Amino acid sequence: MLRITFVIASLAFSGATLAQRVATPAEAPATLKTEFDLVYGKTPEQELKLDIYRPKSDAVLPACVLVHGGGWTGGDKERFRALGFALAEKGYVVANVEYRLAGAAKYPAAVQDCSLAVRWVRANATRFGLDPKRIGAWGGSAGGHLVGLLAAAPEHFLTPQLKDVSAAVQATCIMAGPTDLTNATFVESLRKAKEKSNSYTWFGKLYDDAPDLYRDASPLTHFTKTTGPILFLTGDLDNPARDEAAIEKLKSLGVPTKQTILKDAKHGCWMQKPWFEQCVAAVDGWFKGHLR
Repeated sequence: MLRITFVIASLAFSGATLAQRVATPAEAPATLKTEFDLVYGKTPEQELKLDIYRPKSDAVLPACVLVHGGGWTGGDKERFRALGFALAEKGYVVANVEYRLAGAAKYPAAVQDCSLAVRWVRANATRFGLDPKRIGAWGGSAGGHLVGLLAAAPEHFLTPQLKDVSAAVQATCIMAGPTDLTNATFVESLRKAKEKSNSYTWFGKLYDDAPDLYRDASPLTHFTKTTGPILFLTGDLDNPARDEAAIEKLKSLGVPTKQTILKDAKHGCWMQKPWFEQCVAAVDGWFKGHLR
């Protein structure tokens, strides 16, 4: 499958983009049915919770597991609530999930939590009116990395809870999330930061002391011919080149993939206008094409 790269134009004024932060909505749109802080799992560190957003209809809909960013050390699902509402209004059941951060538990806890969230959503398909055969994943930054692992290694991060329920996702969007934690540029940045890096905080080990750990945590390591279609969504002022190795490997495996580059957009642009709407539209288009 050939890679398709294109650029979405952003609004501009006097040659400069006018960015506006998207606030966390105080209330859900009247068109949506919402359930907040549902417990999907329990760990020694904390209960794991997610929100469900879906249109007020009786239709059986495709679903999306939404995973927030924060460098594996911070962030919360509330920060992605606006994205979740916007996608739900396009016709999806959205599960906006929390997971254990580095301060609570080291790798692979966060991946295991997100994997459990997929299985819990699938196991509760009838309850939420979703199609268990059409579940996608969408994440930004560290959340993009986590959904990359969901896409690449659905059986690698299973826990005893709901172990007989599939953790596979049928389509994925990675927004500015690393897929290779062993490439030279990333490793050099880790060596400079040493114990101050988020990666060290999450893994508890430096790269040179545990290269196999970083390799295991790289979605690129686990991509196979059975990996579902993946969209890479990145601002042109971020680091679109980080996606190239993953895209090339997916192409070689025959996995549908595409890179969408957002003009004049920095890291985290998905929570700023005008890129917020562009991201939602791109993900909706990708899921419409692959969550059939």
